[in-house]
Amino acid sequence: MRGRVDRLIPAEGYGFIVAENGQELFFHRSALEGVDWEEIAPGTMLEFDVKAHATGDEPGEHPRAVSVRLAPDAVPAADHERLPAEKTG
Repeated sequence: MRGRVDRLIPAEGYGFIVAENGQELFFHRSALEGVDWEEIAPGTMLEFDVKAHATGDEPGEHPRAVSVRLAPDAVPAADHERLPAEKTG
C-alpha cells in the first residue's frame, strides 16, 4: 500500500499514515525499513504492508502499518521537517 504521513508523535516514536484509500494506520518507528526515523515528516509518501488485528488488540485500535519504507518518489525529510519545494526540485 501507499500513503502519506499524517502526523507524528516524535517523543513517543510513532505516527499515523493516511493510505491512498483513506484508511488511517498506526506505525511505530520500529516498523521502518531502510529509512531513519528523522527522515519521516508529515506529508512524506511511504509504502508499507498492513498487519491485521491480532487477538487481544484493543477494540477500535488503528490497523498497523509494517515494513514501512519511503516510496520511490519520496524525498527524505530533515529532522521531521519537510524540505521546501525549491530544495526538492
